Amino acid sequence: MSSDREIPSFSVLQLGNFLKDGLNNLFPQDFWIEGQISNFRIVPKSGHAYFDLIDPVSDQGSQPMGKFSVALWNSQRSEIDRTLQNKSDLILANDINVKILAHLDFWPPGGRLQLIMRDVDPQYTFGHLAQEKEKLLQILKIEGLTEKNKLHVIPSPSLNVALITSVGSAAYADFCDELLNSNFSFNVFARDTRMQGEGSAFDIEEGLQIVTSYQPDVIAIIRGGGSTSDLLSFDSESLARAIANSSIPIFTGIGHEIDRSVADIVAHTSYKTPTACAIGLVKTVDEFIEKILGIKTNIINLSHNKISLAQSNHVNLYSRTVTIAKASLFNSNENLRGVKERIALIAPSIIKRNENKLHGFEDQIRALDPKRLLARGWSITRTQNGEIISSTNNLFKGDEIETIFEDGTVKSTINEVVI
Repeated sequence: MSSDREIPSFSVLQLGNFLKDGLNNLFPQDFWIEGQISNFRIVPKSGHAYFDLIDPVSDQGSQPMGKFSVALWNSQRSEIDRTLQNKSDLILANDINVKILAHLDFWPPGGRLQLIMRDVDPQYTFGHLAQEKEKLLQILKIEGLTEKNKLHVIPSPSLNVALITSVGSAAYADFCDELLNSNFSFNVFARDTRMQGEGSAFDIEEGLQIVTSYQPDVIAIIRGGGSTSDLLSFDSESLARAIANSSIPIFTGIGHEIDRSVADIVAHTSYKTPTACAIGLVKTVDEFIEKILGIKTNIINLSHNKISLAQSNHVNLYSRTVTIAKASLFNSNENLRGVKERIALIAPSIIKRNENKLHGFEDQIRALDPKRLLARGWSITRTQNGEIISSTNNLFKGDEIETIFEDGTVKSTINEVVI
């Protein structure tokens, strides 16, 4: 039992107070501690905020190597929020890396070791975000993902639009009103999606997969303005890769004026506001119509030019035809005149020669006239058929023949044919 008296004995409250005093002695002053916010929540009734400060993990889903519970009393939370907003446009939210000024405390009633947050270093958070963003952009650039979605050709006209946004928000209304006022027949398929807060990047990625299955002409991702913390989802690596690898051109209209998100950089085309994004879509249709009208004008001008050229060629052809015809007619007249003159010169001699030939023919005809032959003592013998007999061939006894003399005709009957 003596050994039992040597072992200290405490009540729960005594041990709790002992630990509290010991921590105060070990950490008498506030100190800075760096980590990543997780499980951030605000108790509505008290306004106090609670979260876990963890060592950042490189692999999603891995357990952190270290974790502390942090309490931020409402009296200091408002001041810290103003400090973050004024110096870095941030608010306390999950997944943000922070450097906080805190006091290590043990709370005996709850048996909880926790950090009591006093202040925050906004430059650390802002610088860390910028560093992580730049690091991610370098990786995406090396892999060719910052330009990949920009290589897609935007269909003309782009009237089938898939929209990822918070349906019913001001951003949704502004975007749809702009398309409606264009009087073009846009067909909008809207996917209602959380656009900020924990898990919103995953929701946007899921929305991309769903709307892509509808094969729209373009996909628009829009949201209204907000703090840097509200827009952290658009610096997500997984969302950036989903946008870059999309088979559909993606437009972004994320309400910000100063900096561009990673999503903006990897998208096909980015705009500062949802309204500007809608105007950009309307412009693609305007450009398509202008192109068609330009083609129409070119066709009309080309047709007019062809008609004018044809008319000019017709006039020139007519003029050349008339000129050639006149020249040909003149030449023909000249040739005819020359022929006429030559005929006039040679006609008498030709006529004379032909007259002499005619006289010669007349003499020959008169010399061959049977009457003249008969007058000279010749006779002509014919058969009853009128055929002239020039040989005894084909003559037979009993044939009747006719002999013509100058002064008459004698009909005879053959009694004998002597050869």
